[in-house]
Amino acid sequence: MAKTGKLTPVIGLDNDKCINCYACITGCPVKFCMDGSGDKLTIDHDRCIACGNCISVCRHGARLPLDDLELFDKALQRGERLVAIVAPAVVSVFGADYLKLNGFLKSLGVQAVFDVSFGAELTVASYLDYMKEKKPKMVISQPCPAVVNFIEIYHPELLPFLAPAHSPMLHTVKMIKEYYPEYSGSKVLAISPCLAKKREFEETAGCDYNVTMLALKNMLEVKKIRLENFPALEYDGPKAERAVLFPVSGGLLETAERFAPGIKRASRKIEGIHSVYHYLEGVAKDLNKPGVKLPVLIDCLNCELGCIGGPGTGNSEKTLDELESPVRERSQRLEAGLNPKSRQRLYAKYNKSLERYWKPGLYSRDYRDLSGNFALKRPGDRELDEIYKGLKKTSKADIYDCTACGYGSCEKMATAIFNKLNKPGNCAHYNLALLNSEKKAIKEINEHFNTNISRAISGIETLSAFVEKLNSSISSEFEAVGDAASVTEKIVSSIKSVSEISVKEQSTITGLIEKTAKGQCSMLETAQAVDDVSKSVDGIVQAIKIISVIAANTKLLAMNAAIESAHAGDAGRGFAVVADEIRRLSESTAENSRNISQTLSDIIGGIAATAKRTGDTGDLIKDVSKEINGFAATVTDLIDTLGKISAESSDITGSLNMLKESSATVKDDYGEMRSLLGSLRQDMDNLAAMSQDIARAAEVAINA
Repeated sequence: MAKTGKLTPVIGLDNDKCINCYACITGCPVKFCMDGSGDKLTIDHDRCIACGNCISVCRHGARLPLDDLELFDKALQRGERLVAIVAPAVVSVFGADYLKLNGFLKSLGVQAVFDVSFGAELTVASYLDYMKEKKPKMVISQPCPAVVNFIEIYHPELLPFLAPAHSPMLHTVKMIKEYYPEYSGSKVLAISPCLAKKREFEETAGCDYNVTMLALKNMLEVKKIRLENFPALEYDGPKAERAVLFPVSGGLLETAERFAPGIKRASRKIEGIHSVYHYLEGVAKDLNKPGVKLPVLIDCLNCELGCIGGPGTGNSEKTLDELESPVRERSQRLEAGLNPKSRQRLYAKYNKSLERYWKPGLYSRDYRDLSGNFALKRPGDRELDEIYKGLKKTSKADIYDCTACGYGSCEKMATAIFNKLNKPGNCAHYNLALLNSEKKAIKEINEHFNTNISRAISGIETLSAFVEKLNSSISSEFEAVGDAASVTEKIVSSIKSVSEISVKEQSTITGLIEKTAKGQCSMLETAQAVDDVSKSVDGIVQAIKIISVIAANTKLLAMNAAIESAHAGDAGRGFAVVADEIRRLSESTAENSRNISQTLSDIIGGIAATAKRTGDTGDLIKDVSKEINGFAATVTDLIDTLGKISAESSDITGSLNMLKESSATVKDDYGEMRSLLGSLRQDMDNLAAMSQDIARAAEVAINA
């Protein structure tokens, strides 16, 4: 029964930098650990073999290597006891300063530094012992943990053929724990070129910290630490010989050739993600095929440049010769000055050292069947057809098997979609089919668009003509408004002048009313005086009447006196003279009374006429006063009205000014509208031309 197991992530994601370009799917040898169903590509770490190729092919920095540098730093801060093991690929990263790295590590407090090259010697010894004792049909080398992950997850049928021995690093760890009790209890730091080693260490309970050479080098650069300032210290423990070539292509076979001459001819050397996994899939198919001769030993590595080009070295951009040169120089220095006899003695010495540190069973290893992690559902023919229809693949000619989606196979893409690991939108044919299906729609839309543009242009022309006409009318209206404003301003000015004059005249009318009132009062007083005179004259008349009576009586008395004087004779002659004088006085008085009476009569007639005329004049003055009061009220109302009109005339003038300004603004706006209509017409012409260009471009793009 297939088993599952959680695997530690060794590749980080930076979604902010991911542009969903599918380069990681293209570069991934197993494909289905990538999930392209969302906006960003994610990783199913339990299906990932930790080859690190997605980091190499991602040009945007969206895939990041993960190691234990931070944990190692914290361990140092806690004062943990540490021993280090260093992979032989170190010379390709640090060059001539690789031994000074030992000095740096020990300056941090690391107790000892062991060379994994000797662990590689032990590994070859374990392989050859197994092959000698068990005589297996085939042995697949396992120093590469990515290859081990691949077999455990995707081809568990090859597990029986994986060499049942630890990798060179784990051989080194086992050797330290077995033969160096002084480091008992110390944790082990691995300086490795590989991200996948982290999983190997967790599966085997081997090393405690996997720090990649690249991370260590970057840390030195950031902290500005120069290795040249540290002493070059040789490795602790036994020395290696030919296995220093282990990290280069074919290094395992070169080492094995010394112990088993001719083994290279019966073995297969293969590396690189584009070759090794495809090859191993073929091996799985050929296991039981008659007539197929399988290699005795398969020396396989994930990295095309060998371990010296691993994802933990930062060497992926360097050439093979550039990387191998320092490794081979190191090997040549170990053999320098050796003649055949001394070389035999050296080999004997190495053999004795290997015998000392190699023990049967000490370096044995088992593997896990993790095929349950790859619980992928395979679509049947009917399901494939449905998926292909969804991808708009309606015939065999539509099965392009292109690499645009990253899978290199339409069936794999369909399988990914079936398992919800991808979506049709990531299929180039699907997108091309959409473009083709939309081509007609684009053409129709473009034609409709052009029709509407033509209509719009026609409408713009009509509108332009109307605007021209309206602009002319507005110009006339603007002039009329200006003239009306001028006339209105004159009228308002006249109203203000009339209002001011009326206010002045109002005071005059008020004075007239007051004088009329005074005249009326004077006339009443005159009438009263005339009446009083008339009454006085009546008294005089009565007095004159009395005087007339008295004169008559006096005359009568004079007559009597004359008569009496006549009777008296001479004695009465003087009395007669008096009587005559009295008579003449009486007659004169009577005559004067008559004259006075006549004069008084005339005066009374005049007074009466005057009284009558005075009364008539008073009535006329009264009527005039009444009319003047009415006129004054009318003038007051007129003045109030003129005042209001004058007060409101400012608003009228302001409104007219605003109307003039608005008319000017409207005139300017219509001028601008004319300009905009011209620009709009030009833009519509450009849009029509652009629409044709778009249609042609779409045609070219779709047909390309």
